Amino acid sequence: MTTVMEVGPADHACVAALVEACSPDSLRRRFLMGGPARPAEVFQRYQRFLLAGPPDGVALLALCGGVPVGLLNFVSETPGQAEIGVLVADAWQRRGIGSALSRWLWASGRWPGWTVRATVQSGNTGAEALLRGQGFRPVPAYERGERDFALVVPDWATMTDVMEEAADDEDAARADGVQRRAAGADPRCRGDRHAGRGRPRRSAAGVPAALLPGR
Repeated sequence: MTTVMEVGPADHACVAALVEACSPDSLRRRFLMGGPARPAEVFQRYQRFLLAGPPDGVALLALCGGVPVGLLNFVSETPGQAEIGVLVADAWQRRGIGSALSRWLWASGRWPGWTVRATVQSGNTGAEALLRGQGFRPVPAYERGERDFALVVPDWATMTDVMEEAADDEDAARADGVQRRAAGADPRCRGDRHAGRGRPRRSAAGVPAALLPGR
């Protein structure tokens, strides 16, 4: 079934409602939390990153029938490097919301050559498949129990060619109904401690983390 989705800038009330619609398990995966993940407390603690906007980021909200169902965070404190994350409400997972939001990165055409990073819990196969499906590749991680991924954003023409080639890959990993697309990740990119916990992740770029959900 095709999901009709509207996308626009995020606002405080809608993001709070989206977080409320996520289970504690989804929120723990999103922020790599080990303890309780009560939606109201999570939003209060991490809203700085969930609502990050220009000039240091983009918070893109997906709505279906006026209901907030997904959020993409693209956060940068240093030109040329950024952290990306997607959060999808539990009831809307596995409907292509995460992939559609992630494709915004390519469709925008604004960051060719940028290095974009993401961190997920080890074993979070849904998040890893979504990342790989958008061209991200694993890079060394310093934190146990986490996996770091990175991508150097190609220009739109290159990405279109890569997506067409990947459609014929029989071993392609799938997430949210899209196939894996092999775009080049920078092998020099390395993970950093405190990845994705919603507090400043002090890498060489000094980029705050924004993490992917479970699926």
